[in-house]
Amino acid sequence: MRSNDSSLKTAQPVAVAVFTIGYLLAFGLGERGYGSLAVPSPFWLPDSVLLCALLISPKAQWWVFIAAIWPIRLLAGAVPGTPMWFQLATTANDALKALGAAWVLQRLLGRSVRLHTLNEFLIYLGVAAAIVPLLSALAAAPAWYWLGDPLWTATYQWFLGDALAQVIVTPTMLYWCTREYRHANARLAELVVLSVSLAAALFYAFVVAHDAYSLSLMYLPVPFLIWAAVRLRPFGTANAIALVAVVSMVGAVRGTGVFAGDVSRHPVLSIQLFLLVIAVSLLSLAILIAERETLRAREMELNGRLLDAQERERARIARELHDDVGQRLALLQVDLDMVRGSADLSSASRRQLNALADVAAQMSSDIHSLSHRLHPSALDVVGLDIAMKGLCREFVDHHRLQVRFTCHDVPPQLDRDLCLCLFRIAQEALQNVVKHSGVTAAAVDLSRRGDRLLLSVSDAGIGFDPSAVSERPGLGHVSMRERLRPVGGQLSIQSLPLAGTQIRVDVPVKVRVASPSPLLEVAAGS
Repeated sequence: MRSNDSSLKTAQPVAVAVFTIGYLLAFGLGERGYGSLAVPSPFWLPDSVLLCALLISPKAQWWVFIAAIWPIRLLAGAVPGTPMWFQLATTANDALKALGAAWVLQRLLGRSVRLHTLNEFLIYLGVAAAIVPLLSALAAAPAWYWLGDPLWTATYQWFLGDALAQVIVTPTMLYWCTREYRHANARLAELVVLSVSLAAALFYAFVVAHDAYSLSLMYLPVPFLIWAAVRLRPFGTANAIALVAVVSMVGAVRGTGVFAGDVSRHPVLSIQLFLLVIAVSLLSLAILIAERETLRAREMELNGRLLDAQERERARIARELHDDVGQRLALLQVDLDMVRGSADLSSASRRQLNALADVAAQMSSDIHSLSHRLHPSALDVVGLDIAMKGLCREFVDHHRLQVRFTCHDVPPQLDRDLCLCLFRIAQEALQNVVKHSGVTAAAVDLSRRGDRLLLSVSDAGIGFDPSAVSERPGLGHVSMRERLRPVGGQLSIQSLPLAGTQIRVDVPVKVRVASPSPLLEVAAGS
């Protein structure tokens, strides 16, 4: 137990080494890559490295990373002319800023920060990119003022440098550390086209020298950033925005592109405001899209489980009806036949007994049919085509619906889940014909075309408006679509008022697996 506690309090040496190298590089870039003591960097990179390390580490290890930044800051050396007291004050400020942001975020969210939801991202922005940087800037402003900077200028430059780092750099590093690159939707070819297009737009806007200043050039990479937000999820968007930040800063330093000019005046503030706007808006868009995709996937998974549970319950009820109620009715029929064979019955009693025997026989038949409707065990025995033919005959017998069934080239060894899916869809479609079409005839066609299996259920009834169904789908159509998702099928509905309805299903052919399906557990004899 003590060894576990000590391991929690001491960070892994590899993690500390990586953090030290990353923080050292970030400090060097922030101090000398763009800016100086007089002109600060558009964003302060060391803040992002430290906050990211705290967000992905247990609280018991935070002290290791806080302690590691002091020798880096004091020994690596700030820009010439920086007083020692200023280095100590800014280092303490950065340490307290990271600790405060990480602690508040974990308290508010109650878990590790991963920026997976829009609500989480907005909370992160409010804490790490707004409140904490503002308090830090207010605390640091007197130090800059003592160095000779105007109080207002020092405050907003410190605030924007901190805020921009937490909006652009920290999410990018966080997504890399949590391996979000595994969830990008774009394929390799699309990724190459997007990367090349974005790089070309950035080169033209921020690197190529232009004769006249044109603010519209800033919007040149925006369409490609939107593309990244839609297809590459937050990970790709954050990296694309980071690329924009790097190229725009390089162009400003070189004196080229839309931000060309004296770096001691408007370009720094212009770059900061431009990057803040695109980073907040496009990261929010990417996170919202990814969140909706995640919710849709979870909903599909939940619907699949509900359908699975429904089939299991149907199978259980079917077994109960067949093995218990059906057997009792069979024994009742035997007893009635024995009593009916007695010679002591009067003619009136015999007629009543015959009527009771007929009722028992009809009940037994209905129970048997209900059992098979609840769970089509024929799929296991005779295959989809014959089971579908039996379903059509059942609608003829019980609903007086004349069903014309055609079948062509259906493989005999289809996957059980695929068979059950098509059987249930045909069953639901025929029930809709009985309830809503107003006709007494329908057609069912089951055929194979190449590697696809097609099912069609049509009637010449009153029809309906499919667009109204798309806006407010009924439970039947919803269940059809949900059943098709796991098997990779597609559903199309063609209908017009007074012109009939056709429901078409297109699914890939899947052969039967060796293991039995849990959805088809009723014995063949049921």
